[in-house]
Amino acid sequence: MQPQGKGRRGPSTKVAHSRSYPRGVGLDFKKLPSLTLMSYIDHHSVPVRNEAPPSEIAVAVARHFEAMEVDEKTVINGFLARLSAGQELGPLVPHPSQRIHPSHEFDRYAAASANYARSTAFFDGHAPGPLARRRRRSKNAATPAEQVAAKITRTNENGSWILASVQRFYAESETYDVQDEDDTSKLIRLPWTHVMRLSKGSEGCFAKNTKVMAIFPETTSFYRAIVSKDPVWKLPKGSTTPVVKDLILKFEDDEDVESHTPNRRVPSRYVIPLPEAYFHEDDDDVDLVPINYGTA
Repeated sequence: MQPQGKGRRGPSTKVAHSRSYPRGVGLDFKKLPSLTLMSYIDHHSVPVRNEAPPSEIAVAVARHFEAMEVDEKTVINGFLARLSAGQELGPLVPHPSQRIHPSHEFDRYAAASANYARSTAFFDGHAPGPLARRRRRSKNAATPAEQVAAKITRTNENGSWILASVQRFYAESETYDVQDEDDTSKLIRLPWTHVMRLSKGSEGCFAKNTKVMAIFPETTSFYRAIVSKDPVWKLPKGSTTPVVKDLILKFEDDEDVESHTPNRRVPSRYVIPLPEAYFHEDDDDVDLVPINYGTA
């Protein structure tokens, strides 16, 4: 154990903190759940100490909130512009038969919505830093005993992802200890990029023709497939969240002797996005050039 104040890096990496709550903030952030505060911290990349208690995190959020400069006139005008666009153009999602026309009013509505978002959003031009991303991954990490998809090979060949069970997640190194569901005699240590959480059936990201990975029937390995039929949403008894119980898929390299690929029913829990889609960071899609929506 290092003596207090020893072994630290230079002062440039030290995070300044204060327990003094800003007087100009009427909202009491200390009453918000810790998860909400951490979501704010991650979204705005607010610097806080790793060991900061909830009270200190609330102060950091309050100080950042107080320092934000908002042009009220711009926000109000943007809201009114979108409200006006909605009244004039109708619903945001038109009837499918109307979407075949590129010049349909839907494009004008989308343009109005995008302009509103761009003119009122608070964005400093920077994607979240490594610390914010690490904190986010730790918050969303799979928990012990949770079933996951795990990549146990160095190649990307079909079937390289298997069904496994999490034994432990190490936040410091961002690694997992997992067990193969077919062989629980040994632990496998994997980086976070080799572990994917399974579906809950409520994500809504598996429309027809979506490329996915799924457990092939009567195996515990994931293979590439495509959703061949639109999902059927059902509302479980006693729940307010609709889910998809099963998905109809066509697997790669699953042709019969007549070169016909059969439809196979797979529980939605065992259908996951392709790795490049699952690990994609929306924060990296930083677009500082306004989109030119054509309406002609």
